[in-house]
Amino acid sequence: MIRDSYVMKKMCSNEIKSVLLKTLIRFNDFCEKNDIKYSLAYGTALGAIRHKGFIPWDDDIDVLMMRSEYNKFEAAWKKYVQNNIDHYKLWSELDEENYFIVYVAKFFDTDTALYEYFSNGTEIEYGIFIDIFVLDHIPVEKSEQKKLFLDVRFYWKWIQHFQRHFKKWNKFVRKYNLPLPSLDMMVNKLMDRKNRYNRELTPLVSMIQDYQKKKDINLSIFKYEWFHDYILTDFEGHKFPIIKAYDEMLKNSYGDYMQLPPKEQQVGHNIDAYWR
Repeated sequence: MIRDSYVMKKMCSNEIKSVLLKTLIRFNDFCEKNDIKYSLAYGTALGAIRHKGFIPWDDDIDVLMMRSEYNKFEAAWKKYVQNNIDHYKLWSELDEENYFIVYVAKFFDTDTALYEYFSNGTEIEYGIFIDIFVLDHIPVEKSEQKKLFLDVRFYWKWIQHFQRHFKKWNKFVRKYNLPLPSLDMMVNKLMDRKNRYNRELTPLVSMIQDYQKKKDINLSIFKYEWFHDYILTDFEGHKFPIIKAYDEMLKNSYGDYMQLPPKEQQVGHNIDAYWR
């Protein structure tokens, strides 16, 4: 889609990264003020360790939070915005407005317009963003892990279906508090399934939905003990938290992570971004 150049000016890669860095600084300041623990993650953690900043072709920020820390963050942010005007916005993990509901929370700059394009022709508008991935406890036994992952996938598919195609139905069921299949029912069932192991504080954690993108389920599984201790790492001239066990985390996700990937894999997201 062609944007109206008189209304919005398209941003270059360096401008996108500048806004991303400011967004991370704002996010970090809020977490520090509210005593919330998080870690740089995935490509952002890799960029911090290998490049001391952004991976050259990257165009987003990734962070990880344990479920308890994320719940604290979401509650603190919602309380804050009740009494304050801010140009940053949170699409919470279970927000019906969030196109990526249940998969990831988005913290983004509303002074920008970001358009993300998907292979199925879908186009989503929000702002230059931080991805907040939430970790839940999972069982140790492989058979129980597989059962949990399959259950989560089942409910996630229904959640996407109700969110994207049955908005009026969801409102109707919610308005009259009907015990019928709907977005809220599926979200509650999924979260009940996840929280079983959160209550047990098992020694393994996972960003459970992510396993569907991995050929090896183990790439989405981390040790809970890794998220006990944090250090500060350099990123674009600033310092941000990362788990002390970052080497194990990065090896788990990328193998020999200090080696650059082949040229054909050095690509960012399919996005355009504009100043509003």
